[in-house]
Amino acid sequence: MTTRPEVMSTATQARVSKTLDDVAAEFETLLGKDAPALRAIRHLAASFPTSSADAATETDGVEDDWGPAMSAEEAAELEQANLALQVEQRREQLNVSFSRVQAADMLGISPQTVSEWVAQHRLVGLKDGREWRFPAWQFTPDNSEPVLPNLRRLVDAFPGGVVSLSRWMSRPNDNFAGRTPAQEMVCDSDHVFAIVETLAAA
Repeated sequence: MTTRPEVMSTATQARVSKTLDDVAAEFETLLGKDAPALRAIRHLAASFPTSSADAATETDGVEDDWGPAMSAEEAAELEQANLALQVEQRREQLNVSFSRVQAADMLGISPQTVSEWVAQHRLVGLKDGREWRFPAWQFTPDNSEPVLPNLRRLVDAFPGGVVSLSRWMSRPNDNFAGRTPAQEMVCDSDHVFAIVETLAAA
C-alpha cells in the first residue's frame, strides 16, 4: 500500500491540485458531469491548496495538513474511472489509425514491410486484438519522407505509453503556437524533443 510522503511543498500541492482538476475535466467530457468518479477526483483535488495563500500553516517548512482522507469507496471509484478513461482514450486513437494494408498503401510498400518497420521502430503501432493499427499523426504527405523521423527516439523519450504519446502528438499545443507536436516535428524536431525532455523531468 502506498503511503503519503511526509513533506510536500506548497508549490507541489498546487500543481497536484491543478492536475487533478484537469483530470476531472477530462472525465466530465468523456463520462458526463454526473459520473460518480468525479466526486472522488474533486474531493482529492480539494484536499490540496491551490496557491500559497491557501496553504496550511507551515512549521519549519513542513506541512502536515493533507485535508480529509479519501474513503476506500472513493478510491475505488477513482481507479475505475481512470481505467475507463484510458480505455476511451485508446478507442479514440484506434479510430484515427490505419490498418496495416492502408499504411502499406500510403507508404508505397508491402504489408510485410510495414511489419518490418514496426519491428525496427520506424512506425508506431497499437495492437487491436491480433491486428496492428497505426496512429495517423506519424504520417506526412511528403513522398520523400512519408513518416516522421526519429520515432524510436520519441517513443523512448516520452514519459508515457503509445496511447498517451499519440494523444499528445495529435493535439494543439501552446508550446508550439497552437500547432500539434506532430506538425512541429516536421519543421523543428529539436524543439519537440526539448519539450518532451521537460515532460520527462517533471
